[in-house]
Formats: sequence, C-alpha cells, structure tokens
Amino acid sequence: MGKIYLEGADNTRDLGGLKTTEGAVIKDKQLIRSNRLSRITQKDKILLETEYHLQKILDLRTPMEVEQEPDLEVAGAVYENIPFFMESMVGVSREQETRKQMLHMEEFPEMSDIYKMMIKEEFCRKQISQAVREIMNTKNGAVLWHCTEGKDRCGLLSATILFLLDVSEDDVMEDYLKTNKAAITRVEKLKKKLHLAGLHREKIEKIEGYFVAKEEFLNAALKTMKEEYGSINQFMIKGLNISMQQKEDFKQKVLE
Repeated sequence: MGKIYLEGADNTRDLGGLKTTEGAVIKDKQLIRSNRLSRITQKDKILLETEYHLQKILDLRTPMEVEQEPDLEVAGAVYENIPFFMESMVGVSREQETRKQMLHMEEFPEMSDIYKMMIKEEFCRKQISQAVREIMNTKNGAVLWHCTEGKDRCGLLSATILFLLDVSEDDVMEDYLKTNKAAITRVEKLKKKLHLAGLHREKIEKIEGYFVAKEEFLNAALKTMKEEYGSINQFMIKGLNISMQQKEDFKQKVLE
C-alpha cells in the first residue's frame, strides 16, 4: 500500500504489500507506521476510522512529548502510550524541553548511541516487547504506531515487526529510509534557519540527524542485536521474549 496521505501527518504509511523472504505478502490495512497524530484533521480521522478500521494507536513518545503535543482521538481506536525511553536516558531534562532550547544545547546524544541504547537497556527492551505484543494482538482492523518524526523509535519498532515477519534486511532498510521522502522539505527549511542563525556546519549536521533516517542509525541497532544476542532472530526470542509460536501466529494473521 505504501504512503497514506494524511493532511496532518506526512510520514504515515501502510506496511501492506511488503514481501517476506518466503514469498508471502503483508496484508493491506493491518500495520501502519506514522509520525505524531497531534495535527491530524477531521478528514484524516475519518479516513483512519472508515478506510483502515483503526483499532489501536501506540504512541512511543515520552510522557513529556505527549504532554506537549497530545494525539488527537480517532473514533474506535484505543490509545496507549508506550515510551521507548525517558528524556533522562538521552540527556534531556525538563529544563530543555522545547525545541528552541534544544538548539542551544552544547552536547547532543549521538543518534547511533540512542539506537544502541534501545537494544541494550532493559527498560527499552521491555517497552519494545510490550509494543510488539500489542501489535501482534490487534484484531479486526489496523494498528498504528508512531513517535514524533516517525523515524527512530517508530523506525526501530517497524524494523522489529518486519523481521518477525521474515522480511529481508535490505527491504527493512529500504522501508526505514522512506521516511526521508516525507522529511526532505522540512529538513531543508530547518537547515536554512540554522544557517541563518549562525550555527556551525557540524552542529547543523548533528541536528539534521534528529530529522532524517540514516543507514548508520538502524545499522547500529542491528549490529548491537547481533553482538549481544548472536542474531536478530535471537534478539526477538531472548531480548524481547517472543516465542516461535507467537511469531508463527502473527505471520498467519497478517501474511497472505
């Protein structure tokens, strides 16, 4: 299916149509990844409700992010907040909560380090595991998961779901990088603003990493899975406590 055209969320897409290594295809209107739903329009809500029969929304943002820009409700969909990490885990405090203040921070956590952290930290793995189970247990309609930009936390969860369905690493990476098609206009505007504000090129590039998907980011997570657990599949089994039976049941449900 690919991109879903929402007026208030420009990085929303249906994972339906992606093929597995065994030749099966993910069903349409089951698995949706997105950026935040705080700006969706009435038309968007109706589309998600009637066209996709949205049953569940998983918000992967921190409580602070949710408080600043809460999701708008979609009729018929249950909302759940499952933060993949807390602000303090990435060096952001309550005092640094606005994006304007963030631009004046001297030290930014490296995006690759955040991806590694989400695999290494027990809290993060538990949250990822919970989100995966919520997706696997959704019945009779679509489940949508999102973070703020729809690329890092959302990207890692999407990759995990695709690996559970036995989609190849190349195809998982291709899906992950599709975020940049949605982000390119916003990123170019931001870079111009930062340049005009007098920021150094190195700092602009680092800030850019918060808005674009890069192979090195997802690869940092995949490398950590392999180093810590032996393989991506073993990360699912041992790191997320997903049994082979649960995996097979999920495949039976969403593949055709």
